[in-house]
This record gives sequence, C-alpha cells and structure tokens, in this order.
Amino acid sequence: MFKEIFDNSPVAKILVNEDSEIQLVNRYAAKLFGYSKEELVGKDIAKLIPEDARIKHPSLVKNYFDSPLPRLMGYGRDLFGVKKDQTKFPIEVGLTPIQTDDKLLVMSSIIDITERVRAEERFKAAVDAAPNGMILINSKGYINLVNKKTEEIFGYKKKELLNQPIEILVPEELKNPHPTFVKSYIDQPEPRAMGSGRELFGKHKSGRLVPVEIGLQPVYFEDEVFVISSIVDITQRKIADKEIADKTEEIREFSYRTSHDLKTPLLSLGALADCVLEDLEAKNIELASKNLSKVKRLATKLNRLVEDILTLTKTDVDGEKQSYFDFQNYLDDVTERFSHILENSGVQLKGNFLHNKKLLTQKTRLTQVLDNLISNGVKYSDPEKNQRLVQISTFNETNHFHIRIEDNGVGIPTEKHQEVFGMFKRFHKGQAEGSGLGLYMIKKHIEKLNAQIKFESAPKGTTFYIELPI
Repeated sequence: MFKEIFDNSPVAKILVNEDSEIQLVNRYAAKLFGYSKEELVGKDIAKLIPEDARIKHPSLVKNYFDSPLPRLMGYGRDLFGVKKDQTKFPIEVGLTPIQTDDKLLVMSSIIDITERVRAEERFKAAVDAAPNGMILINSKGYINLVNKKTEEIFGYKKKELLNQPIEILVPEELKNPHPTFVKSYIDQPEPRAMGSGRELFGKHKSGRLVPVEIGLQPVYFEDEVFVISSIVDITQRKIADKEIADKTEEIREFSYRTSHDLKTPLLSLGALADCVLEDLEAKNIELASKNLSKVKRLATKLNRLVEDILTLTKTDVDGEKQSYFDFQNYLDDVTERFSHILENSGVQLKGNFLHNKKLLTQKTRLTQVLDNLISNGVKYSDPEKNQRLVQISTFNETNHFHIRIEDNGVGIPTEKHQEVFGMFKRFHKGQAEGSGLGLYMIKKHIEKLNAQIKFESAPKGTTFYIELPI
C-alpha cells in the first residue's frame, strides 16, 4: 500500500542513499525528468543536476548526511534540474531523512516551478517597464525588488539596493523613526498615499534630496505582508510650480506698474489737450503751440514705453536658431547705428576682443543685450569727465565665454544695486529718458541664453560681466 502511495504521488519523489545512488523513483519523477524508472534506479542522482553543479554535489550530500534534518534544499538560491534531453528547468527541492534498520536514506521531493518563474519574470518585466519608480519591500523593511525607473530617480544600481533596508533612500533626519513607520504600516496595511498633506523627499546616492510622491500598496505572499511603493519624481513639477508662481507675481507687478506708468502720462495728455483747447478759444497760439509740444513729448515717451513693453513680451520666446557671433562686425554696426548719440554725448565706443574660440549663440538676443548695455553706458556718461568711454571686451576659457561692458559714467547708486534688474527701475531720471525696463529685459534675455550676468558700479563708472557657455 505504501509503495502504491509513493508511486502515485503527484509530487516527484526520489529516494537516495549516502553514496548519492538512486534507490527508488516514483512515476511523476521519471516523467518529470524524461526517463523510465529503470533508467534512474541505481544511477547517481548527479545526472539530474546541471553539469556546473556536479563537482560540489558530493560534498553537499555528505554534509547533509552528517546533519540530517527535514529542510528545503538550496533555500535562497536558484536550483535547476536536467532532463534526459539535457533541458534545464527550475525546481524546488525538499529533503527528508528516512532511517531504516541498517542505513540512512534521503527522500527528495521535487517541484517543477517553471510556470511560477515565468509568472515572476512577467511580473518583474511589467514592474521594470513601469513609468514610475517601483520598490518591493518585505515585512522587515528590506528591499526585494526595484525597477529601472528607481535606478534613474535615486542614482543606484539594482544590486546596490537589493536586500538593503529601505532607509538607504530616506533623508538622514527620518532614518531613525522610519522603521517604526514601516512596522505601523505592516500592522495595518492598506492602499494609500504616503505623507499626504506634506512634502516628501527621497535621498539620492549623491546625497541630494529628491522631491517625490509615494503610493503604498500591500501585497501578500505565503502569509507575509510585502509593500509595493510607487514613486514619482516631482522635481520638474516643483520647478514648473515655482516658475508659474514667479511668473504670476511678475505679471501682477508688471500689470500694476504698466497701468501706473501708462495712466499718468495719459491723464497728462488729457489735461494738456484741455489746455490747448482753451488756448485756441482764447486765440493764444503761442501758448497752444507750447502745450502741443508737451503733448508730442509725452506721446513720444508713451510710444517708447509701449515699444519696450512689446519687446518685453517677446523675451520669453525661444524661437531663434543659434549662429556664430562676429564681435568686430557687431562693433562696426553698433557704432554706425549709435553714431548720433555717440557724437552728441562725446562718448568713444571701443572694442578689445581677446577670445580665441567662436561663440555660438542666439544672435538677435545677444545683440539686444549688448545694445542695451552700450546704450546705457552712453546715456549715463559723466559730463564732468573730459574723456568719456564705453568699451566691450571679450575673452574665453575652455567652457565659458566672457563679455565685459564697461563705462566711466556716473555709476549706479550703491543703495540701488539690489534693484538693478527690477521692473521699471530708473536711477538717474533727470539725465535720460527711459521706461526702466531695459535691464529687466537684459536679465530675461540672459536667462534664455543660459548665461550669467553681474556688475560692479561706483561713481567712477559701471562694468557688466556676462558669462556664456561655449
């Protein structure tokens, strides 16, 4: 009866002695490996394992017979069997010692886990292809599975994360209390967002913090609770949110200042128009002519302001292609275009070009930056100085191109240095007309060129430094 039970068991069973010789095989084992029972009985069980494992197998058998206990064979590592046609397939093996009257035997119970492995591989492939970071941790908080997106987010390779505590990805200030959070979740597992209502950060391999959103989902394997964490890197969203907030504040200030700067001259125009009408009714042509001249000056100022506003609205557009910037050609061109104001102000415009690498950039955008800075240097020249100068200089390093615009004008008041690149800021209103948008627009153009700008200013003059990537 016991022989029939053994032979008809739905689990493959093989009985071996301490010499690894097969003593007994049931039908399912023979079928699983593709042999007849007669082909296996009396043979070394090593013929059913991969060739690369056969060298170590005798010592493993000896160790087991020295300490025979029921257990799983090769727990925690992949095991394979080999069929008669030499096909390898994944297996699980359970070992049970059996003591007879004269010797010790071992019963091997073998399960073909091919389908399970395929299912696990499909699951891993799906997780690996997920657009979010995916991490599987066990009930003790150790990482069992990570996908490619997790590698991208945190900068680690999979092998660096597997079997590590999840705290490897947690900011330093949360590392100590975090295991308590894990235990609390394992005790009451439910799908939910982690840290709802507060900002969450993960720790990159480099040590920097990564803003993230995390969703938690419990899963169950063999009565153990595991947790799948779905992780979204929201760095770009944070940047976009800040840009939107900054832009909203910028628009608010722009709207307020624009309406103020437009409203005042418009009211003045209306008042002057009334004066002209009164002058005409009184037949006072001379006074009417003076008031009309004021109207013209105000209209010119308004037109300049509107043009600056229209120019400003275009600074956020990136449409221009890059081309090489010829500084000598630019100097010749700007000298001709600014010849009238250069002559009237007595300012000499010079160039000192020491660069040995060409600058590839958005030509129109850089031209507007240089035009504005040179124009300011000319407009705010110091009439008390006999020699008035604006100079554009260049030089380059390996990865950066430097431009310097310097003048010996009246300078910018020290207490106003923090406001230089602000909207509608003017510091010498009596010396030159302007909307106060020039340096603000320069800053916007510089940002679009991925460049940096800074300045130094004193009563002896002002120097602007521009650094562009090569």
